[in-house]
Amino acid sequence: MAIRVFFLGCLFIWSCQSSPDSKGEKIPDQQAISVGQQAEKNIQFLTLQLEDQPSANLYYLRAKNYVTLHAYGLADQDLERSLRDNPGEPAYLALSAQIKQKVEDYSTSIDRAKLVEITDWNSPQNSLLLAQNYVATKQMSLGRYYIKKINAEHLPTLDKAVFKAVKEYAVSDSARLYTLMDTKPADESSLVYVFYDQALQSLATLRYQQLILSSLKKYPMDPYFMRYWARFLVKMKKYTQAALVYKQVLKVYPKTKSLQAELVYFDLAKQGLLPIKRAESTSDSLAVSSDSLTQN
Repeated sequence: MAIRVFFLGCLFIWSCQSSPDSKGEKIPDQQAISVGQQAEKNIQFLTLQLEDQPSANLYYLRAKNYVTLHAYGLADQDLERSLRDNPGEPAYLALSAQIKQKVEDYSTSIDRAKLVEITDWNSPQNSLLLAQNYVATKQMSLGRYYIKKINAEHLPTLDKAVFKAVKEYAVSDSARLYTLMDTKPADESSLVYVFYDQALQSLATLRYQQLILSSLKKYPMDPYFMRYWARFLVKMKKYTQAALVYKQVLKVYPKTKSLQAELVYFDLAKQGLLPIKRAESTSDSLAVSSDSLTQN
């Protein structure tokens, strides 16, 4: 009996130990880092592992879990660390290309997706990513080229809706695409950001508030949901609350050009100097936004 207990104890210890990946790094047991509903716990676990033994693969695994939580800025930071140590790793490049699109770095997203294209990691999703990036940067001929390469049957369900939008509705034209939406897209679909961007001006105030708060409750680290909630607060002239939300955005999201312009718009709103059209607020003086925000 004692021998049997000793054997089971050894088996338990062995199963909890790290195992080497293809690059010789130590990674946690795969069951402990499965991406899904346990993303927050996985991040805590991986963070402890990184403190003890930093590695490119651990940063990659944590980035995957950050993506599950829609924390795109934090995921981007981790992928940059991974690629610093293994710049040619296709898995890292593929995920980074997706994240770079989320943080609005379209040129880098294109570059990395093109590198993935010549590897075994290439997929219909990678072609869709390239199509979206080219459409977003107004390179329509290249966008159409990649659209033609995609077999929609090989795409996941959520991506099929995005593919249809890119192919038929020109997703870069947000106003046009919004008019064709019957309902709010799923929070996991990139089309939901188009919905919230346009619905702020056309949806009933109470309904918009209910929807965006529901999305935020589900994905509290999503920088876009936070930004739309902040925009709503600005619209309601609740500037103090909006400032607190924008501070949270800055913690999880890089200072992209669109965010800087948005902070300028917020600063003008507080001063009662809103332009007639939102686009007029994106002036050259972008630096004032961050400074004024920290004073609240």
